[in-house]
Amino acid sequence: MAVSRYAEWRPAAAPDRYVACLWVRETDGPRGHGQLIVPDGCVDLVWREERLELAGPDRGPRTVRTGGGETIAGVRLRPGAAGLLLGRVPVAEVCDRQVPLAEFHPDRADRLAERLARAGGPADAARVLDRFVSRLLPG
Repeated sequence: MAVSRYAEWRPAAAPDRYVACLWVRETDGPRGHGQLIVPDGCVDLVWREERLELAGPDRGPRTVRTGGGETIAGVRLRPGAAGLLLGRVPVAEVCDRQVPLAEFHPDRADRLAERLARAGGPADAARVLDRFVSRLLPG
């Protein structure tokens, strides 16, 4: 049987008014796990299986499958802060979708993925994502 662990904590680099939390999900065991995701109005930047994705806000509950031994790190933006990652693209364009970050930040996504690949574990990867988001802040 798969065991899934989830942890979240406050950001260190990006201000709380933009970022709700940093988070990590780890799944142990040979089999995957189905995780129920409920709508929260947030956009997440996710590092999963060496892919950087922007997870748009969900309009309804859905189940996300994780593989056995899979680790996922993310940063959750507060409702209204999606423009940091989307620029001028309306958030409605990414509702119920997971889109490669490169579609919005082609010049930065590869460098960020390289830093994440060198991270010292999932918590460190979440901190790398936190610093990335903090550099997108206005001013």
